[in-house]
Amino acid sequence: NLQQLAQATAGRLSQLLEDSRRVAAFLALDPHVRAALEAPSSESLAAVSQHIATLVATNPDLHLVTLMDPKGTAIASTAPEVVGGNYAFRDYFKQAVAGTPNVTSIIIGAVAGRAGSYLAHPVRAQDGPVIGVVTMRLRAESIGALIDASRNGQREPFLVDGDGVLIHHPNAALRFRSLDTLSKAQLQAIQADQRFRRDRIESLAMPTLAAAMVGARSEGNVSYLSSISKTEEVAGYAPVAGLGWVVGVSETRASFEAPLRQMFQQVLLSLLGVGLVFWVLALLLARSIVRPIQQLTAATEALKRGDYDAARVPVSSGDEVGALGRTFNVMIDVLRQRERERELKDKA
Repeated sequence: NLQQLAQATAGRLSQLLEDSRRVAAFLALDPHVRAALEAPSSESLAAVSQHIATLVATNPDLHLVTLMDPKGTAIASTAPEVVGGNYAFRDYFKQAVAGTPNVTSIIIGAVAGRAGSYLAHPVRAQDGPVIGVVTMRLRAESIGALIDASRNGQREPFLVDGDGVLIHHPNAALRFRSLDTLSKAQLQAIQADQRFRRDRIESLAMPTLAAAMVGARSEGNVSYLSSISKTEEVAGYAPVAGLGWVVGVSETRASFEAPLRQMFQQVLLSLLGVGLVFWVLALLLARSIVRPIQQLTAATEALKRGDYDAARVPVSSGDEVGALGRTFNVMIDVLRQRERERELKDKA
């Protein structure tokens, strides 16, 4: 169940990113964008600024669109404070200016400090060379809303990037921590890119979970000891198509096994109920056997006293005990008859 939830969430997230990729590719082919890069002027920059502002205003998942020249300088943006800044140090710019579209992990903006995922697409001139880069920032809130849709009770969804860093978790204090200790090369790359604006990435020390999820190529599930809840947990996970991201949905083993425990308790109660019914039936059966025997014993004692009237057994069943009672009554009648005959002989 957790694995299927993770797979469904990863599918929705992949669809959001694919739709955004297409918007970025469409924007890179826009004549206003090319004109602003090939012949920047106040008129061309004003036209492209209005164009991208309309795009952001009509797309609730987008927070920022920026146009950069080949040197990484922002020449137009929906955020005025970004214009003029140089972002050549960002990996997404380096890859896009080299001609490769890409999608980043969750990145904290260098200017506004807002988190989001950047989609970078190269802008090419008519004859082919790259003349700039268009970037779009997806709101981290939109990504988080898709992930959090799987949250329910004890169930905790989360998202890790290709390095094993938590880029989304319902507990904001756990974000931008790694599932396991990162290598020196990974830490240096993160610090150079300044994607999380942190000097160090703290580890959550969950190597079993990290080994299963980081770099996963297909969905699966894993049991592990959580350093967050301090208990055994079970997680289902699934990769996001086209990215190094992996969606996870975890649950404590106690809550995971709760339905089984409830079922076991119901079975125990049913067994107790059935046992009680059989106990009552056995008691009634025992009484039906013991009572005639007690009556036979009392009749035998009356016979010893010579009380033939009391030495009779009431018979209410046709089983062996009932047959014994009837035989005993016949015997009493025979003895009574012989006693009368003996008394008559004595009188004669």
